Amino acid sequence: MAGRLRELMLLRHAKSDWKSDSEDDISRPLSDKGKKHASKLGKWLFQNQLMPDLILASPAIRAQQTLKRICNECSASAIIVDSLYNADISQLRQVLADAPFAERIMLVGHNPGLEELFNLLVSEQQPVEHVQLFPTCAMAHFIMPSDWSHLEAGDGKLQQFITPKQLKNA
Repeated sequence: MAGRLRELMLLRHAKSDWKSDSEDDISRPLSDKGKKHASKLGKWLFQNQLMPDLILASPAIRAQQTLKRICNECSASAIIVDSLYNADISQLRQVLADAPFAERIMLVGHNPGLEELFNLLVSEQQPVEHVQLFPTCAMAHFIMPSDWSHLEAGDGKLQQFITPKQLKNA
């Protein structure tokens, strides 16, 4: 991990509304519960001074709505990256390799790709007891090497993994 360290935040969109009238998956909005969870996470991020400098987000409506609620207090610029919609791990790695430099980047996307990237970045030496699944509105915060052009297994040092259940009282 030579050079200046950077931070990466992986955020899965909040819970979506499967009963909506949306005609396709990309148009599915957040559920009321998802809206509430995203707002709580946004408050938590602000209170803990963890607002991103740059956000890379999926074009899916549920990802956009999550982003809007998370970043009510945020002045970060957001870039919509079409390839983040249903991206697999190789696409996610490419998005990060191509990302403009920022010290703290938040990537807003979907499973299973986010969970696969999470598992790649976490080294086997880091105990991660409660991460069996990357639930909706979960956020993983990593310290990373400065160069993201060739991310490898164990490159991330997990700082925290936050789920909506942990923010019940927020």
